[in-house]
Order: sequence, then structure tokens, then C-alpha cells
Amino acid sequence: MNNQFLTVAFYNTENFYSDITSDVHYLPSNFKKWQDDRYAQKVKHIAYAISKIGHLETKLLPAIVGLSEIENKKVLEDLRADESLVEGMYDSIIFPSLDERNSNVALLYQPALFEIEESKPLRIVFKNSHGEKSYTRDVLYVKGKLVAQQIHLFIVHLPSKLDGEINQHKRRLILENIRKQCSKLLTEDPLAKILIMGDFNDTPTNEILRVTMDTRANKNETEQQSFFNPMVKMMSYSYGTLVHKKQWMLFDQMLFSKGLLEENSPLSHFTTNIYMPSFLKNNAVKMGGAPYRTFVGSKYLGGYSDHFPIYTIIKY
Repeated sequence: MNNQFLTVAFYNTENFYSDITSDVHYLPSNFKKWQDDRYAQKVKHIAYAISKIGHLETKLLPAIVGLSEIENKKVLEDLRADESLVEGMYDSIIFPSLDERNSNVALLYQPALFEIEESKPLRIVFKNSHGEKSYTRDVLYVKGKLVAQQIHLFIVHLPSKLDGEINQHKRRLILENIRKQCSKLLTEDPLAKILIMGDFNDTPTNEILRVTMDTRANKNETEQQSFFNPMVKMMSYSYGTLVHKKQWMLFDQMLFSKGLLEENSPLSHFTTNIYMPSFLKNNAVKMGGAPYRTFVGSKYLGGYSDHFPIYTIIKY
């Protein structure tokens, strides 16, 4: 029997607020202009980009797409209805978090390929030395059957590095929570298929990520409680998924449990890549092919996002 292939993707969509948003002050441009035409263009841009991820390899729309910086359900509904994606008959999952910017992670999926069994937000409440509470984006956990094989998804957007040590502590606590959930799953089933994807706001070799999740750069070194991180070998000075302070960074990553690495498994990792076609790049000489952003500060560029998507081809 010939192998078949499908695409699982992740895309940080950069400030994807709807045209009825109440969070006007988070948009770096005039809200009236966003409401009139810029939101519609953003929908078309992101939907088109998603439709092309993995298409070269599979000739199909992605089966599953994790998303971040999504405001609400309306954004997902508008994406699903766009002409670039309507053929996939996508459904979606989002749980509003208590994030101060009302920025959430979400999931688009084709019900014909992925049957949802459970979905929930994983929320951590942070407290400072004065007992004051703060929140960030929830982690989205989804369990389901991807082409009849059970898989566990964790979609993350960890706190930014901008606030230094404070957010480093938050990133550690969130990863420790994910680690706890994964350890339980892998204790119950050593070959549980777990895929963690998202914007980790740090590099694949960051100590917190590497130690907490016990990540490995090679498939054959991945053990029962560890995770394969294919992004380690993609680290480069000349490309990545975003540009931060004029340097390429690889913050967007996917981690795979051993159960997704077995060659004879009915569902297994085939290859992982960054999706960076020319239409997603700002090809101005001074930009050096960086992601074609929607905004730079308060300046509207009309591009797609400040991140490139990442994707994995799954063999089944």
C-alpha cells in the first residue's frame, strides 16, 4: 500500500484582530482604516498563505493549522469562509484567554481528517511578590483522531522576551505545566503521539526549553519521555521564522514524541520545514527577504505577518 501524506502547520499571524474588535488600542494603525479594508485584506492574505503551506508536497490543503495572535472566533470564521480555504470545510477551536492584549492561540482543522475528542485551555495564573495576579495566553490542548490515529496537540505562544527575567520565569512555568501533562500521557502510553507546536519566543537551543522538555536534535536519540526538535538543525544566521533586532531567529517550533517517529507507525513524522515563499517576503534590499509584515510599529505595510509559518509533512 502506498503511503499518503498530509500537512500540519503553525502560523503566528501578527496582531490578527477582527473588524469588530473592542481592543482598538492594540492595533498599531487607525482603527477606522482597519475596519474599512485592511482587515479584509489581512483575511485574504492569511487564508491564501495557509492554503499554500505543504501544497507542493501533498497537493492538498493543510489538515491541521495551529495559529497564534488570533483575537476571536470571528477571525477564524472569516478565514474558513475565504475562497482559498473554503474547499477544506474547516472547523475551528479557540478559547478566549485572560491575556491583556486579547491575543489567543487557536486551531483550524479539517473534520474529514481530524476528529476532535477533547479540547481545553491550559491556564496558569501568575502572582508577583505582592500577590498581584497576571495572565498570558493560554495553551490550547486538543486530543483527537488524525486519519483514525489518536494524537495529542499542544498549541503555544509563550510570553515575549521583551520583559526579560519576568517572562523567562513565566515561560518556564508554562513549559513545566506542558511537561507535566505530557509525562502523564507518556506514562499511560509510552508511544502516545504528541505534537507541541507554536511560538516559543526563544531559540531551539534555549536551556529552559531544552531541559524542561528534554528535546533532542536527532530522531534516533529520542526516548520515551523526550521530544524530537527538528528546528535545532535549521538554526542559521541567514534565515529563520522572524527577524528580531536585525537578526534571524527561529522562535516557531514543533516538538514530536517518540510515538510520531516510528517508521512503521500508521502516523509518523516525515519532514519539517519553514514555509518562506517569495510572496511572504519583504524583498526590499534593506529587508533581506524578512517576513512581509502587516505593520512595522505604527506604519502599515499591508503584508502578511512578521513570522513565516512552519509545517510538518506527516506520513500515514
